[in-house]
Amino acid sequence: MNEERMKEAVLSAVERSDFVRVLSELVGSERSGTGTSETPHPPAATAGSQALLNRIVLGDILDDSILGARPSDRTFPLRLFFAELGTMLAAEDPKAEGAFTLASGLNFFFRAEMDAEAKIRVGLEVSRQFYTLAHDASLDGEMITKAAPLLAAIMTSELERVRFESIDHTKVYDSLVHERTPSSDPTGSRIQRPASFLCRVQTNNAVKVKAQVVT
Repeated sequence: MNEERMKEAVLSAVERSDFVRVLSELVGSERSGTGTSETPHPPAATAGSQALLNRIVLGDILDDSILGARPSDRTFPLRLFFAELGTMLAAEDPKAEGAFTLASGLNFFFRAEMDAEAKIRVGLEVSRQFYTLAHDASLDGEMITKAAPLLAAIMTSELERVRFESIDHTKVYDSLVHERTPSSDPTGSRIQRPASFLCRVQTNNAVKVKAQVVT
């Protein structure tokens, strides 16, 4: 399955799920300020929207070491990232579309039942959207660099026999582990930014899927 078909499959599955329908209803009620044409219900809609948003940004899945991380904690950058994701999802902003695509992919990855190979492919698509959003929304580069390996680690906890790795600290292109994106300079040796996670086989450290990079 190629990248475009995988993206379509993920988004199609998410669109069929109940939380998208409920989100649309809640947001519609919140914007109009009424639950029906006769009786206003802004408090209920707001509470429901907040609860649903919490699930969309994995608030019910992430443990306290992330949700309650303090600035001195190793996991704090991931807490910052999910807070930023939630802010973008709640905002009427063009960036919200990319944020919703990423959040949908994360929910599909962590909540849906699928075979091991499909899980890997979905996870890699999620990592691509993570870096796409970071670039398109001009998110803080230092936060992304620190959050990426943490996100790769929690996603790896859902996998068997393979692991995801971030390559954010790598600056030089290596054809053994990297693959240039179509928009890259085909002769460039310096990595401008990562575009996906690297996938390795856990038992022998062999590269299963190369990390995409922009050179």
